[in-house]
Amino acid sequence: MDVREFQEKLKEIQETARSQGGSLKAEQIRETFGNAGLDSSQQAGVLRYLTSQGISIEGADAGKDKEQQEERQAAPLTEEEKAYFREYMDGLPREEGEEDREALFAKLAGGSREASQRLAALYMKEAARLAAEMNTEEIFIADMIQEANLALMQALENAGSVLRDEEWLLAEIRKGLEEVCREQKQQKFRDDSLVARVEKLESAVRELSDDEDDARNAFSINELAIILDMDVEEIRDTLRLTGDDK
Repeated sequence: MDVREFQEKLKEIQETARSQGGSLKAEQIRETFGNAGLDSSQQAGVLRYLTSQGISIEGADAGKDKEQQEERQAAPLTEEEKAYFREYMDGLPREEGEEDREALFAKLAGGSREASQRLAALYMKEAARLAAEMNTEEIFIADMIQEANLALMQALENAGSVLRDEEWLLAEIRKGLEEVCREQKQQKFRDDSLVARVEKLESAVRELSDDEDDARNAFSINELAIILDMDVEEIRDTLRLTGDDK
């Protein structure tokens, strides 16, 4: 779907919302954008935009749950990532015997710094496995493991005096990884939107100007804003990125 078609569908769904007193059903949004080829992060972007316009969306929570499930579906590791993961796991210290982890969690609740350090060491392998299970194409496995270890350390640091357990710790690591993946998908959506804006502007300028050297064919920013249905500042920002703002 090109930018103009997307904008038309966005206007269409907003008009539908206005005719329904400022509300939409999630199903109506899916029907409107069903053939748009949007990925989960782009669909989330549409929902955020509509709600930012004061439109309430019935059934959005169900869609959100589905989106989160899709996000949790791991992308397979590449051969390079598999090699890195094996090397990383082999490089971790081997534990001698089985340490009483419940006792360590009890000491952690008592404020033991030593218990926090031991738990961090004991759960590094579990953190790496979670990183591999939640692998995403947007993040290299080495960075995922680093984020998993960071979530592990932050969880132990903020455990407080409440008695924690393994289930809690793994959930905290998973939560940290989900947030990182979500941020990366949102950034990709923003980057893709920016590329689309640049391509849209460059394509329009080519179509509107048969001869770039003919001053009569030059359009002002204000004229382009009207023709392309873009804000003047949006065009200025895009021109800065393309180096054509002189």
